[in-house]
Amino acid sequence: MSEEKTNVRVCVFDSGIGGLPFLKAILEEFPYLEINYVADDAGFPYGTKSSEAIRDILFERIRRIRARLDPDIFVISCMTAVQVGLKDLQEAHQTMRIIGAIPPIAAAARESRSRRIALWTTALSAEDAFLDNLIARDAPDAEVVRIPAQDLVEYVEQHLPFATLASARASVEPYVKYVREEGIDRIVLAGSHFVLLEEAIYSLLSEEGVDDVRLLDSRKKVLSELRPLVQTEGRGKPLSGERPATEGTGFFLTSDRKPAPSYIAWAARFGLSVPQLL
Repeated sequence: MSEEKTNVRVCVFDSGIGGLPFLKAILEEFPYLEINYVADDAGFPYGTKSSEAIRDILFERIRRIRARLDPDIFVISCMTAVQVGLKDLQEAHQTMRIIGAIPPIAAAARESRSRRIALWTTALSAEDAFLDNLIARDAPDAEVVRIPAQDLVEYVEQHLPFATLASARASVEPYVKYVREEGIDRIVLAGSHFVLLEEAIYSLLSEEGVDDVRLLDSRKKVLSELRPLVQTEGRGKPLSGERPATEGTGFFLTSDRKPAPSYIAWAARFGLSVPQLL
């Protein structure tokens, strides 16, 4: 007897394309999910805006997303959006399960031998009390250095899909150099866009003969939170056999203009169709 495809609807939301690695990770583990990706190109970037402005944006965007896509589970991969609006959104939308990408500071603290950890963040995230509380809770015995890297967010969003590895390495080199000079051995990528620079960072470290520095991000934590929700929300069963991971996956933008070349390039890189307007 064939099994039915689950009709759980998941939406991954980000200020831009930073959530695409999260989308890929979710699709690899749950290829049978009905899943859409929304990049808030109209609101990008979040890291240079005020908390109040971001909160207003988030409530407007989630209203539009629920009206168009009606997700059962909403995944926020953007760290700045999580720290500003996660609790308020969860309170306001209790009929929809909302997951936020929380930086794995506790895991970094457990692994670090030097007891020195770096958090790569957006400009706003670096100054927010949200991280103060996480650090106090998850890494009380480690020294955690916040490194604002807002310029990397813009670089990834607009230039990385067309860049060479040498260009990507040059963009992260000052940050990697600082990490090495400070004796840091764990880098928490506390911003979704930074995950797309993993290859460049590791390539640079390898060239320098550095093998004791490791990168951590929020994908594993998001997957661990998603697993029981998929089982709880599922009203069908996983599809038997396999299908292409991106089949039936929608890519949406929040602006009212044609997709920029960078978004078309990112869609192609992740095997997605040309972005639609939300």
